[in-house]
Amino acid sequence: MSNISKEIENARKIIAEQKKRIKEAQKAEARSEAKLRDRQNYILGGALIKLAETDERAVRTIETLLKRVERPSDRKAFETFLRLPSLAMTPVPVSENTHE
Repeated sequence: MSNISKEIENARKIIAEQKKRIKEAQKAEARSEAKLRDRQNYILGGALIKLAETDERAVRTIETLLKRVERPSDRKAFETFLRLPSLAMTPVPVSENTHE
């Protein structure tokens, strides 16, 4: 193998390593952003629930949001929403026409 061939092979290895580092950095950035979004959602959700304890508009906002929750597993989390009893959701009836 000539010197030029060795240099080319070394350069390819360096490029592959750098591409791997870039991907890892991008994944770390995406995880960090997702973690921040989750924290923001958690904080805002808590603030909205706290506000709903004294503000009817916040209660209506929560009611509107809960109507949009469709996944049964998500709805189940609110079936016994005791913090604001007027918002407790009734279980979603299982349709006989569901396709699984």
